Amino acid sequence: MIINDPTNQKLKLHSRNVLIEQLARKINILLDKHSKNEQQLFKLKNEQDVAIHNIAHDLRTPLTVASGYTQVLLENSNLQSDDQQSLERIEQNLSNVSEHLDLLLMYNRLSENEVSLNWQKINVTNMLQETILGMYDLFTNKTIELKLNIQSNCWWVADHEALLRIFQNILGNILQHGIISASVSLTCDDENLWIKFENKISQPINSPDKLTNRFYTEDLARQSENAGLGLYITEKLTNIMHGQVLIQTENNNFKVELQFTKRAYN
Repeated sequence: MIINDPTNQKLKLHSRNVLIEQLARKINILLDKHSKNEQQLFKLKNEQDVAIHNIAHDLRTPLTVASGYTQVLLENSNLQSDDQQSLERIEQNLSNVSEHLDLLLMYNRLSENEVSLNWQKINVTNMLQETILGMYDLFTNKTIELKLNIQSNCWWVADHEALLRIFQNILGNILQHGIISASVSLTCDDENLWIKFENKISQPINSPDKLTNRFYTEDLARQSENAGLGLYITEKLTNIMHGQVLIQTENNNFKVELQFTKRAYN
């Protein structure tokens, strides 16, 4: 049917009733306008996707250069304390911008359905531990006590880049919004893989059901640095790998659980 299926076909009626013929012509005019609008929207979306991709890559080079110069200056042992702190703040801000660009590029790839998975058997235990270790100093600096309960030798068939991005997004979310303490647990059996992240937050979340919406953010830490893409991308990548994301919040506790089942992709 014309209503349910996209088509360029016109309404064809054979009737001697003049009113019905006029109605058919008007319906066809509306169908033409609708078709043209859809073509324009498709063209605009493609142009927008290309623009996002080009702008992000254009910004990547000067960011990399600026970060390189900053790191060289930080290695100078003759720096005054104030200069050292200023450079460290500059480096942190450059890192934040770079992270937002990564999120924007991943969002663009997801929007264009250009995320192709490289399925491989991964030691999820090692990957999770290495990701946490790489961010451990950040948790220490934020005075967030991190408790781990990670089962050894959990292997799973997944995409390495996608799974790493998921871990980085969730841990980054804890760093940005978490306070006092956080915990990470990993358990598995022959058919299932469960990864749970839990942390304290400074204030209750108003709309937990919206947290995986793109560009939605709650200003839990009274900051404006969150682009509102981290959990959206996390859910999309998890779904692509045939898993699901469960988010629970109660008072000042925030939980994110990833669930994967082998039956989902066999």
